[in-house]
Amino acid sequence: MSLVLFRFAGVIMFSVIKVQGTSMVPRLQHGDFVFISRWQRSLKVGDLVVVDHPLYQFIVKRVLEIDDHGLLWVGGENESSLKPQELGWIAPNRLVGKVLFCVCANHTFTISLFNK
Repeated sequence: MSLVLFRFAGVIMFSVIKVQGTSMVPRLQHGDFVFISRWQRSLKVGDLVVVDHPLYQFIVKRVLEIDDHGLLWVGGENESSLKPQELGWIAPNRLVGKVLFCVCANHTFTISLFNK
């Protein structure tokens, strides 16, 4: 994944990440761009997040569960995705950000808002 950071007065406001692969199809397609908030840390089950996984680096996944200590159980959207058991519990400090919206790279220009 490509990571682009946007700064305002030296503070990272949000990041843009280009989706690579098909683990989040049909929600996200290969080539889409997701905009993530690096400040918005209040998460709930169902949110899309980007995490810096120790083995798989930057990945976009859906939050499936949050334990009492803030650990995240995440998964993809389709069968080709890594299983949550393969990813394991994700520590809160591995959270890069919460997906706010997507700019779809298909044949038509579309913006999808998440986490309304």
